[in-house]
Amino acid sequence: MNLNATILGQAISFILFVWFCMKYIWPPIILAIETRQKEIKESLINSKKAQNELCILEKKIHQNIIEAKQKASNILNIANKQKVLILEEARKNALKESEKILLNAQSEIEIAIVNARKNLHKEVVDLSISMAEKIIKKNISKDDNQNLLDQLVISLSQVKK
Repeated sequence: MNLNATILGQAISFILFVWFCMKYIWPPIILAIETRQKEIKESLINSKKAQNELCILEKKIHQNIIEAKQKASNILNIANKQKVLILEEARKNALKESEKILLNAQSEIEIAIVNARKNLHKEVVDLSISMAEKIIKKNISKDDNQNLLDQLVISLSQVKK
């Protein structure tokens, strides 16, 4: 066998093998590689979009949290103001009620004083009458009797005033 013929045979078989590979094997491999590259590019683009959307959503969530905190603080402020108003109104009502109770007590005291004076006056009148009866029973002279009666009438008239 000749070395040149072997090399020539191997070269022809190698060329046939390369032609066969380039004709039937390489196109599906290249197609698969290109398809995979497209999928990777699309995945990268989609991941960047998703990352951007995530950043936007995080900002929105952060903004919503801030707004919720502001609303909560506003609600608390309104509740505190209402609490202060309710407490103030309750204090005013309590003061009014205490003034009414005090006025009623003072009126009752004044009525009791007037009743006590009437009772005292009645007792004084009763005592005066009983004293007059005792004196009259002793049968004093008519002049003394008349003087005592006059004095009694004068004292009674002064008590009524």
